[in-house]
Amino acid sequence: MRLMINTAHQRFGGAVQVALSFINECRDFPEHEYFVMLGPGLQKLVNHEEFPENFHFENFDFGPINLRKSFAINRAMQAMEAKYKPDVIISTTGPTYFHSKAPQIIGFNLPLYIYPESPFVQSFSGIRRLKFAFKKILHYYFFKRDASAFVTQTDDVNQRVRKELGFDKVYTVTNTASTYYKQPESFPNKLAAKPEALYRFVTISAFYPHKDLELIKEVARILEERGRQNFEFVLTIKPEEFDRAFKGQNHIVSVGPVPPRECPSLYRECDAMFLPTLAECFSASYPEAMIMDKPIITTDLGFARSICGEAALYFKAKDAEAAADQIERLLDDKQLEAKLVEQGHQELKKFDSPQERAKKYIELCATMAKAQA
Repeated sequence: MRLMINTAHQRFGGAVQVALSFINECRDFPEHEYFVMLGPGLQKLVNHEEFPENFHFENFDFGPINLRKSFAINRAMQAMEAKYKPDVIISTTGPTYFHSKAPQIIGFNLPLYIYPESPFVQSFSGIRRLKFAFKKILHYYFFKRDASAFVTQTDDVNQRVRKELGFDKVYTVTNTASTYYKQPESFPNKLAAKPEALYRFVTISAFYPHKDLELIKEVARILEERGRQNFEFVLTIKPEEFDRAFKGQNHIVSVGPVPPRECPSLYRECDAMFLPTLAECFSASYPEAMIMDKPIITTDLGFARSICGEAALYFKAKDAEAAADQIERLLDDKQLEAKLVEQGHQELKKFDSPQERAKKYIELCATMAKAQA
């Protein structure tokens, strides 16, 4: 099978990690030929020399995507399809802005469209709500035009996508921690040596508005007012973003963006994972924390509970007092910490391994290519 893996439109975010893991795992399926379109988010992470001769790479950088750019993307990808003549095309996230001749499988990872109950979406008003509605209509147009099938990461998202897009060919392939967590490498510490009494909460995330990272400022203030001192929040946002949002804040630091292979080392330096997100299709931070033996504190929303089950402590979204309450529970109860870690090990059994995920993707590609033949 001649398989085109399209990440040309991907610049940043969790979908980049999913694509990277899939590309790496494809090396275990040498019977196929792979044509990998690398966007800027993948180019710096993929070393061509580590791949055998059945892999072929092309680099693209379209910059920030808008409606005008979508025409250039479509032309460039159609030229690549004509050059390589793939049997099937897969992208782990979309829309791809690419109308192909071969069947195209696209991942759906836009939670704000399918979770309108999210507090983040509910906060929209006026012109922002109109812009959001227009963008949704545009994205749905490209999804319906270009996709032969969709892939989602949870059954809940699967059902919502079927309803939203009126599409039957929607398949669930769960996300998980990447292979970097199976045999974690060691890297130099990014944080100062930790006093034994200090408890660190890590949040590995870009500075997206729907992640609600600025809630951490209020949580830290409340904990300090309650007499807590031995805690620290560790972020992975850009220095300029940290200066703009958190400069001068006590108990909050950022180590800057961390390459995927170095994330396990950062987890080792911390004690728990804190994620105040308001909308997700899936967050790899949840299984990453579980496999690294870290308890989880996150928002009490349906997507989080469907992924974490009993392996997390939950708080009402955007409620800093409730988040501080759960943090204090964890700080004061070592048995609770151990219980959450153990439950995380059980929850991990629900997820596909990176190898299983790649196998499912490739089997789906083979099915679509056979149907097209």
